[in-house]
Amino acid sequence: MSILLKNMPEKVKKMLLVVAAALLIAPLALSVGGKSALAAATTVYINGRVAQGEVLVRNGLTYLTLTDLKAFGDYSFRYNKTWRTVTITGGDNGERFVLTLGSREAKRNGQNITLEAAPLSYENKTMVPVRVAADLFGADLQWDQNGSRVLLTKEVESNGTTTAPSTPSRPPVSPSGPSGPSVPKPPTVPSI
Repeated sequence: MSILLKNMPEKVKKMLLVVAAALLIAPLALSVGGKSALAAATTVYINGRVAQGEVLVRNGLTYLTLTDLKAFGDYSFRYNKTWRTVTITGGDNGERFVLTLGSREAKRNGQNITLEAAPLSYENKTMVPVRVAADLFGADLQWDQNGSRVLLTKEVESNGTTTAPSTPSRPPVSPSGPSGPSVPKPPTVPSI
């Protein structure tokens, strides 16, 4: 290989170096850009209101923060850093859930259950897949593919009054500009 490079013109060596750099950088740009683009592409509505916390799309699953799920009733959340567990208590029936980050195994009122997908930690926030949240909290889940919206709805009882969820009045407005992640194009090979 070194004999080949010695006999190669300087211009060709530089061109190979540029192409090699582009091949190394392009996958990094795709992974970073793809992650942020996916997170921004889906909007989650909880009882008609846009989720206030982070929304993350990973491996085809949409995750939202636990704090957004307080809209489903009088729930409290307690995190155990040592065991990496989240204990959720409250609601209409005084239920108790224990979720372990990174595990599909969980407990509901002391009984073992298997979740469809594991909760995870993202930027120091506990993220739960929306389908798991719907199952745990007894909420209805709808996916509006045209508007890239996830709709979670549940009637909430507070002080003896039942409140029906509202439907989002209008679809979210997409930001202007090209859709999808912006990925730099690899440099073109200069003509010799």
